[in-house]
Amino acid sequence: DEQVQLTVLTDRSQGGSSVLDGSLELMVHRRLLKDDGRGLAEALDEPGADGRGLVGRGRHLLLLERPEASAELHRPRAQEMVTPPYLVLAPGEGPHLRQFSGLRRALPPNVHLLSVEARGGGAVLLRLEHLFERGESRNCSRPVTIDLTTLFSAFTVTSVQEMALGGDVPLGSVSRLLWNTPEGTPKPRRGPPLDPQRVRLEPMEIRTFLASVRY
Repeated sequence: DEQVQLTVLTDRSQGGSSVLDGSLELMVHRRLLKDDGRGLAEALDEPGADGRGLVGRGRHLLLLERPEASAELHRPRAQEMVTPPYLVLAPGEGPHLRQFSGLRRALPPNVHLLSVEARGGGAVLLRLEHLFERGESRNCSRPVTIDLTTLFSAFTVTSVQEMALGGDVPLGSVSRLLWNTPEGTPKPRRGPPLDPQRVRLEPMEIRTFLASVRY
């Protein structure tokens, strides 16, 4: 109904449908003894090592919440399922517990540090992602501003250049298609100079930066 939102989070890509009202079907795994004529040109029969067929396993997290509060639950939990922490063991002396964080402070709940990649020569490629859509959360769907110069603990960002999403070319050199309309051909917009102390993210926006850093 309009009072409750149902959200299903999965730990891997799966097909899903709602053929009948009130029902939800997820395809965890499939096995076909004959070609179904959908382009594979062979049967999808994987018997596995024991000959009994492969077994598909996974996690499903089911959330029931009011629509106006649902996004603040499922957005961060989806990130936790897709990018869980890794347990790493290394040889050492004594039962010393050491703690390290690459960030000096926690990011806002609507911001995700998508990637940090060393590029050599004192440069690091950074991607920041706004997790929420516009209007889906009263608190987290707003634009947010991040200070990159004081964010990281292992290095200090001294300057940044915005790149295309792939990180291979500067954003300013990307030529987008400008469509002719009855009002004329629009001119490309040039944003203000980039300030690493005030990087703004709009809802659902991903921005890529090539940062000069000092370790």
